[in-house]
Amino acid sequence: MKRWQNDWRCTALLKLEKLTERQMKILYTLNNLGALSRSQIQYMFDLGSKRNANRVLQGIREYTNTKRIGEDVYYLNKRGAELVGGEATIRRNSPIEHIVMRNGIYIFYHYPSDWKAEAKTRWKEGGKEYSIVSDARFTYHGQMYFLEVDIQQKMVENKRKVEKYAYLFRFIQRQQLGEPVLLFYTVSAVKKRQVEAITKEYGVPCECLLKA
Repeated sequence: MKRWQNDWRCTALLKLEKLTERQMKILYTLNNLGALSRSQIQYMFDLGSKRNANRVLQGIREYTNTKRIGEDVYYLNKRGAELVGGEATIRRNSPIEHIVMRNGIYIFYHYPSDWKAEAKTRWKEGGKEYSIVSDARFTYHGQMYFLEVDIQQKMVENKRKVEKYAYLFRFIQRQQLGEPVLLFYTVSAVKKRQVEAITKEYGVPCECLLKA
């Protein structure tokens, strides 16, 4: 048994040595961000052509799972998570498309250093405590951004959240903590127009982006 374990460790070390520094960085990035599409990885790591990107990614197949959402989306399997000291938190039934869209914003805004996914913001007002969970929170050019990614969210829920952001943003402005912006990212042109109207109604500074 001990000899078998030693042989397995040797094999694992040999495979690890075959991974390039760039491939290791891709695995660490997947651990941090959850899931990335092939084109996102291709852009982030300057992999050049699609053919070259697929060649590089083929070398980490042993450490990743993939799901087809227009293109291959990569996330760590148990072996990959163990390799980088993380946990395999993404499953096939996880909201992978939602995660990929969220990470698209992370890339678009040039990898904010204070980026926090699933960020909970708490504040107290009038003796009561309030909280809201954003898909991500980050700072860009001195402004505080609160991200909401929408794929299948009902408009009644979007309106409820906008109303809550209105309270939060007024609190932030009164406390002179910065200039908050709601960043709404959706797949629907209809929802984009509806959210623009709702945020205008509630006086919430908002940037609405439509996924191409």
